[in-house]
Amino acid sequence: MKSPPGPNGSETAPEPRRSIAIRRNSRRPLPTPQESRRQSNVVQLAWRHFGEPGPVIAFLNTSHAALDAQPLHLAIESEEGFARVEALLEEMSVKRNAVKRG
Repeated sequence: MKSPPGPNGSETAPEPRRSIAIRRNSRRPLPTPQESRRQSNVVQLAWRHFGEPGPVIAFLNTSHAALDAQPLHLAIESEEGFARVEALLEEMSVKRNAVKRG
């Protein structure tokens, strides 16, 4: 395929194809299947608890005093961390339901 003529009538060199540089320059390893599963599960738990994207994102990415860590990172790191985040969400649900019943 020929390039379209340039402004002076001569052919121009084709521009090199640009590719999306996804993870090409990342030095971090890809998550393991277990880490990916825990990440998916904790996002689903938080979504069921909060029901809206804003609070879910804030909860998962903000350090929580009861966990001494960010819930998302803690849950991804280990099964124990996931269980701690799960227990915290359950505790928050119990408290929220108690307040609603009032």
